[in-house]
Amino acid sequence: MERYKDIIDEFDAFVEALEQPQPQDIRINTIQSSVQEVRDRYGDLLIDRDVDDRFFIFDGEPGKTVGHWRGAYYVQEATSGLPPLVLQPDNGERVLDMCAAPGSKTSQMAAMMNNTGEIVANDVSGKRTRGLLSNLYRTGCVNTTVTERDGRNIPEDTQFDKILVDAPCTGEGNAREQEQLRDGVDPADARDLAGLQADLLEKALRLCKPDGEIVYSTCTFAPEENEMVVDTVLEDASLLPIDMPCPASDGITAWQGTELSSSLQRTKRVYPHQLDAGGIFIARLTPDH
Repeated sequence: MERYKDIIDEFDAFVEALEQPQPQDIRINTIQSSVQEVRDRYGDLLIDRDVDDRFFIFDGEPGKTVGHWRGAYYVQEATSGLPPLVLQPDNGERVLDMCAAPGSKTSQMAAMMNNTGEIVANDVSGKRTRGLLSNLYRTGCVNTTVTERDGRNIPEDTQFDKILVDAPCTGEGNAREQEQLRDGVDPADARDLAGLQADLLEKALRLCKPDGEIVYSTCTFAPEENEMVVDTVLEDASLLPIDMPCPASDGITAWQGTELSSSLQRTKRVYPHQLDAGGIFIARLTPDH
């Protein structure tokens, strides 16, 4: 992670946070239950999360309860919940979750939409799609259609109000749970993924309504997969401001001698020492067509 020393404020606190156990978070699934019902049942085990009133730290094993089995809550870390909270899908809208499995963000958006409108939840992997279907069934999402295809090949005969591109990435933001990531990933691996990420984001711009919105997110710290990917599409899109529900850092506008658009300051980075969770990068865009 040393290559990020100049772009992460409080770098020592960042490194220290990576060595700490990560709290187990849950999101109360308001399709199947209410915040109060889950509080009444598991109150002694719940610690409030500031990001949203449906997120809690669960002081125990959240995947081994009846509440989890029946979909009253979903085991989902707080940073994973941030992209839908930024996208803000609304009742009756048509939404695309381009890389949806295993379904945490899809089911979160369905609850935010009160199970109305339509979500197309897509993933390229058959194995992952089966897990997605299982999670959507368990959480009671009836406004969701699941498709299995490479996101770059989604037909362009229809358009969406909102699109989430939670892109495949090198996953450095999971370093607290995966020790092998704590030294950072090979920059070459990040550069290799950047082409796919840019292709997915460009496809999203073509699938988005002229007045629609796209959220692009990754769970990695690598600028090659974050700001540098977003920078490639800014001839066809504009970055929108983000009102983050938690502490965050602004996106960077230069990396290793490469100057990027100054508007990338509108993107956001969340580090483990800021939200005692994983790491995430978020950009909010609208197409310029």
